[in-house]
Amino acid sequence: MIIDVRPFAGTARQSRWRFCVPGLLSVLLLLPAAAKAQREDATSSRLVPAFGVHYGTPLRFSVSAGGALDLSDRRNEGVVAVVEQGQHGNEVSAGYYRMIGRFGSGFSLRAAALRTSGEPWNADPHTTYVGAEAHLMVILGVGGRAGFMRRASKVVNGSHDSIVTLGISIGS
Repeated sequence: MIIDVRPFAGTARQSRWRFCVPGLLSVLLLLPAAAKAQREDATSSRLVPAFGVHYGTPLRFSVSAGGALDLSDRRNEGVVAVVEQGQHGNEVSAGYYRMIGRFGSGFSLRAAALRTSGEPWNADPHTTYVGAEAHLMVILGVGGRAGFMRRASKVVNGSHDSIVTLGISIGS
C-alpha cells in the first residue's frame, strides 16, 4: 500500500501550524483538569456522550459524535472532543463547554481541524484548514456555530486561504 504524503507537505509556515495545533489542543484539554485538581472539593468527573446534527458551510449536512468530560460538581462544564463526518469533508474539534440552565442551553469554544472533499461551500476542495469555532445552544441543544479557519495544506488551484464556518446545529 502506498500512501501519498504530498497533500501534507507544505511551507515552513504551514509546518508550524501542523505542530502548534496538537499542542494547543493538549493545553485546552489539560487546563480544566489541572484547575480541578487544585480545588479542595474535587470529586470524580463524568464522561458523557456528545453527538449532533449540523447544516452549514463548508461541510453542508454533517453528523458528529464524541465525548464530554464533565469536570464540575456544581455546573455542567468541562472539555469536549468531537469528530464530524459531513457531505463534503470531515472535522475534528476539542475544547471547553459549559451548559447553562436546565433547558439544554450552553456554549462551547473549540480548536478545530477540517479537511474538505468534493464540493464544499466557500472553501477549496481537498484542503485542510485549522482554526477555532464557537457553538451556541439556545434551547434544547438547538443553536448555531461560527468559526474562523486558515489553510494548513498546500495550495492547489485554490483561492480560499481562510474560511468562515457558519451553520445551524442540534447538539454538539
